[in-house]
Amino acid sequence: MTPAPPEPHPKLTWKAFLRDFGLTIATSVGAVVAGASVLFTLLMTIGNVHFAAESHEQALLDLQNLQYALKHFHAKHQRYPSTEEGLQMLVDSRYLEQLPLDPWGQHYGYELREGLPVLWSYGADGAPGGEGPDADIFSRTKGAQAAGVCAPGSHQ
Repeated sequence: MTPAPPEPHPKLTWKAFLRDFGLTIATSVGAVVAGASVLFTLLMTIGNVHFAAESHEQALLDLQNLQYALKHFHAKHQRYPSTEEGLQMLVDSRYLEQLPLDPWGQHYGYELREGLPVLWSYGADGAPGGEGPDADIFSRTKGAQAAGVCAPGSHQ
């Protein structure tokens, strides 16, 4: 009797080869996806920090433009719009085409206090107070700072 041929080595069959090849590809793709997601997360974090800084700068520029329009209104009318009239008076008087929104889609705040205009944006959260991107942004009116005017609604 002739001995039976030896069993083929399990690693030498096509099935085993395809299984191992599939595992290798799956592991490689998983590693690439994991690395890409880490890189994407880092880039988004850096981008959000940059966006927050750009938003803050845009809000300051908008506030300066509003101050400029208020100065022109004052030069012609010898007064600033009342708190009740608000910034809409600048549109009605054609000093602005429309009221700008802050970079977070909210209206800028306006109040006439002690005869001086105070402008602000409540920041990314749209609520008073906050830190970082949520911090309030105020106009830098020299007269308002000299009068001790810092925040909307504060009574000194």
